[in-house]
Amino acid sequence: MKSWRRFGAWAAMLLVGAVLAGCAAAYSLQNEFVFPNAAEGPMDRPPPTGAVQHWLDTSDGARVESWLFLPAGASADATVPAVIFFHGNSDYIETKLEYADFYTRRGFACLMVEYRGYRRSTGDPSEVTLATDADAFFDWLAARPEIDATRIVVHGHSLGAAIAAGLATRRPVRALVMVSAFRNLPALFGRYHLPGALARDRFDNERAVVAYGGPILLVHGEADEIVPVRQGRRLAELAGGNAHFIAYPAVDHDVPWDWRVFGRDLEDFYAANAVMEARH
Repeated sequence: MKSWRRFGAWAAMLLVGAVLAGCAAAYSLQNEFVFPNAAEGPMDRPPPTGAVQHWLDTSDGARVESWLFLPAGASADATVPAVIFFHGNSDYIETKLEYADFYTRRGFACLMVEYRGYRRSTGDPSEVTLATDADAFFDWLAARPEIDATRIVVHGHSLGAAIAAGLATRRPVRALVMVSAFRNLPALFGRYHLPGALARDRFDNERAVVAYGGPILLVHGEADEIVPVRQGRRLAELAGGNAHFIAYPAVDHDVPWDWRVFGRDLEDFYAANAVMEARH
């Protein structure tokens, strides 16, 4: 019996050790989970024809890239609404140019923001640094003569939705679009069977949707296996009457799957909140 007790004690110690080692690895490697493309390295690609390349030089020495797309006719005498788009953690600005095309065709300026460490941008991404950069990009855009600073909206996908939501609590954002958004990073860690306490950053969308107070469009795929749709529904519940929630059946994390449907829903949301004219 003593030998079995001794064996059980050793087995328990090994199990605890394995769990602690796994937690330590998850803590030290989480940036590769949260910001996987920061390790990809630079790619020498110029902005598309017609785009304004703007570099943000930060106080801590980083250089962060963005591309601004202006619709035809935008000028100081004919100001336009604008959207700041924040992509997901596995994308880059050059892989999401369809957003710039969608928005400029509808009379919006579209600022595509890159993240520190992604492609040509330098520095290390974190919740604090990305929030600081988002504020600076908003201020730069709002000061441009072609932009109607009272009609700036922010639109983010997945991780980008958290950056957009945080920005909406700190700047005068007219409307907020959150696609495939998680509740907060600790809750997302739990989805992958990791202790939420390990998360160095929170990206707390639950707090942000309550604090913002403006109109929110929350969009989610019912078949999302990365961020379960119940997390999007929870955000809508917390936002209350400020939120409009849309769940697309049989759609996964990569919304939009069909720009005709998604684009119509965006147009309806913006028209309902006086950002753009209603479709006829």
